[in-house]
Amino acid sequence: MHSPARSVEVPARNPIARSLALAVLGVALVVAAIMGAVVFAVLLAVFVIGYLFSLANAWLRKYRIRRRIAGLERPRPPAAQVEVVEGEYEIVEVAADAAPRGPGGTA
Repeated sequence: MHSPARSVEVPARNPIARSLALAVLGVALVVAAIMGAVVFAVLLAVFVIGYLFSLANAWLRKYRIRRRIAGLERPRPPAAQVEVVEGEYEIVEVAADAAPRGPGGTA
């Protein structure tokens, strides 16, 4: 008769092979844990930096709104007096032989 088929193979009976397999498995688990910790640390750093930027943006918006409100509540100084320069205009007739004025003509 045949022995029943097992889904998991029987480990080697050699104690050296068993200890090597355990050592390889232990190293693989340690490396996987270190890699997982590094990936977790990188993702955590990205999220923390994003949170700090979001916090700074919220603080800046609140600061700007407070400045606007404070500016609106502050009494306005009275309008400054504008000095007016008065002058007289003299209207003259245009001469037909007058030189053109401006960038292309003589002054």
